[in-house]
Amino acid sequence: MNLHRGLRSWLAAALVLLGVVFVTGVGCSAAQVNERPADPAALDMAARNFHKNMRWARWEEASQQVHEAARESFLGRYEELGDDYRVVELALRKVEFSDDGFEAILEVEQEWYELPDTTVREGRFIERWVSEEGVWWMRERLSREEFRAREKEEREAPGAAEPTLDEEPTEAPPAEGALPAEAQE
Repeated sequence: MNLHRGLRSWLAAALVLLGVVFVTGVGCSAAQVNERPADPAALDMAARNFHKNMRWARWEEASQQVHEAARESFLGRYEELGDDYRVVELALRKVEFSDDGFEAILEVEQEWYELPDTTVREGRFIERWVSEEGVWWMRERLSREEFRAREKEEREAPGAAEPTLDEEPTEAPPAEGALPAEAQE
């Protein structure tokens, strides 16, 4: 009888320990999933789909890769350009990931024309992609010149120093009409 009581106590303790390990392990596992950097292969696929749809003037389909905060502006811009705006070629030239892997800056070379003029124009564009819940979204698209000017302005702005430990960094909302800038050239 004493042997059974000792065995039951040991078994109960083992089950409690196993339960604690399981619950803690699941919690850690879930936390790691949320903190893991976004998948670069998923960004490649999302950017390729976006650029393919841009190339074939499928604005609605392309907008499915655009972050919801910028989607309406994106669609409005291309509806404004109409059927006369044609993208000839898009080529990815450079990709830089943020330190945490949840943001990427893509540099894209694009060729386009606007009818009735058939002169093909070339330009470089900077696309900022963000990963939210494992899905990559194009957040903004600016000409390289606009992007550099904005970076310079942000660096030179008063109070543009790095945030201290007790303040949260803020993110400026995208400029109205910032998507897309290519037709403004």
